Amino acid sequence: MSAMRKIIHSLASLMISSATVLGQGQQPGGEYVIQGIFSPTIADARKIDLRPQIIDTILPELPVTYKLLSVQADVPARVDSIEPARVDLQAAQQRLYKGYVKAGFGLYTTPLGELYYDQTRSRENGFGLHAKHFSSNGGLDDVGPSDYSFNSIDGYYKHLVRTHEIQGRLMYDRRRVSYYGYSSNDSIQEALDALEPPEDFLKQIYNDIGFGGRIRSLYKDSTRIAHDVGLEVHSFGNLTGSQETNVVIDADLSMVEGSERYGLGVVLDNNAYRGFVGGVIGDFRQSGTLVGFTPTVSTSGDKYQVKVGAGLYVDAMGGTSFHFFPVAYASYSLFEDILVPYVGVEGDRRRNSFRSLSRENPWLVGAPSLSNTSRMYDLYGGLRGSFSSRMGFDVRVSRIRMDQMPLFVTYSNAPFGDQFVPVYDQVDIFRVGGELRYHVKNSLDVTGRIDVSTYETLSQAEAWNLPPYEIAIGAVYSLRSKLIVRAEVQFLGERKARGEELASSLDQPLIVYETQDLDGFMDLYLGFEYRYTKRLSVFLDLSNISASKYERWYRYGVQRGLVLGGATYAF
Repeated sequence: MSAMRKIIHSLASLMISSATVLGQGQQPGGEYVIQGIFSPTIADARKIDLRPQIIDTILPELPVTYKLLSVQADVPARVDSIEPARVDLQAAQQRLYKGYVKAGFGLYTTPLGELYYDQTRSRENGFGLHAKHFSSNGGLDDVGPSDYSFNSIDGYYKHLVRTHEIQGRLMYDRRRVSYYGYSSNDSIQEALDALEPPEDFLKQIYNDIGFGGRIRSLYKDSTRIAHDVGLEVHSFGNLTGSQETNVVIDADLSMVEGSERYGLGVVLDNNAYRGFVGGVIGDFRQSGTLVGFTPTVSTSGDKYQVKVGAGLYVDAMGGTSFHFFPVAYASYSLFEDILVPYVGVEGDRRRNSFRSLSRENPWLVGAPSLSNTSRMYDLYGGLRGSFSSRMGFDVRVSRIRMDQMPLFVTYSNAPFGDQFVPVYDQVDIFRVGGELRYHVKNSLDVTGRIDVSTYETLSQAEAWNLPPYEIAIGAVYSLRSKLIVRAEVQFLGERKARGEELASSLDQPLIVYETQDLDGFMDLYLGFEYRYTKRLSVFLDLSNISASKYERWYRYGVQRGLVLGGATYAF
């Protein structure tokens, strides 16, 4: 029997015995007799541990657990067509040659020589040299001697420092032209049979010696003031004895702050000119300084661009004058740059130097007078864009007013070839123009442009020598980089020219002005180049293929059908 059962049995026996005794009337404190087997057992005690514990006010953090339900998304499969891509494999860097020489010879005893020499690649500096010679005996019939020559040499050096690029340049240019625009065939022989005239009555030689320098910042931080400061000096003279020294300092400053860009253009142009006339008059001087400031502010967004500013100029040539011109531009992009309409207005003050006038018309008199030009306003509007990735266009309409614009008129030098003098007048121009470009990578480039203009003058009877329309088309075609074909065609409309004639009345010479019509013309050029190797090639140039006998300036025709061939070599 187990211990528990023994205890229960003993207790039950004790309770029965007690009841019997009480029932018999026995008093408490009597003698009790308990029969049976008694086995007392002490049960195990369970004690509660009530020792004190410290309860902290900061409760411990309970670990956080996350349970994720495993769900699988059902994404349907979709196949997109991918346009095939054309991959051009090229070397990382192509080999560069330091030298390049070009030589040729053509009709009318026309030699050509050209040399390029450069340092090629460098991370610190660079230098280069370019020299060129081109001349011809003219070969024009029924005019005076028409030989000409052009010689130039140009060298530069640039050095890169941490945040700037510094460049220096030296240049020399010599040009020779002949005054072959005689009034008649008889006058040519009469002039040549007469006493030997001064050299500058038959030809003109221009010598240009110059040097320049430039410092340009290379900041990566657009909030810093970026600057591009340049200096250019030219000493220009001719066979007559006229001399000009021109010094130009220009600077372009800009800074970006937020979405705005602030810019300032500065120009300081000093010109000292001495025109030598000879004889009793001797020489005359025209000198002055032109100072200009062009502050602008511009902002742009994803589709628009806006720019406003002004041109402020002080001109001290022939008296001090102040000039103000508006500057503004706005454009907006439509259909992701497929169409971009734009409007704007511009104006500035321009230097007309002896050098710039002779470059435009080399048959000037030996000592032309100078006057600066104001572009009072150029108000324009247009639309540019692209038809495709290969074709782009630009159409523009403008209204321009030019004050003191140089126009060239004939100055009689009978019995020798005529010369030209500039006359200055206010010219209002209304122009409609357009340009079309077509490009196929590594194969074809075509550019076409047309400008149609009307002119209104204030003092002169006509806008002398300005064409009513100009059309120019150019194309370059490359056949696997072996055969290169170039074509250019130019159309120029009929122009008005003012000629001078000497007449006698009562034994007094008189100058009679006559308006002459210069016919329009077409000039076609074709050039072929075959690259035998990467270093050696041959070329053939055909100029004025149509053999047009036209005059760009009154009585000054051009060569007909010039053919020039030669070779090039890189070393």
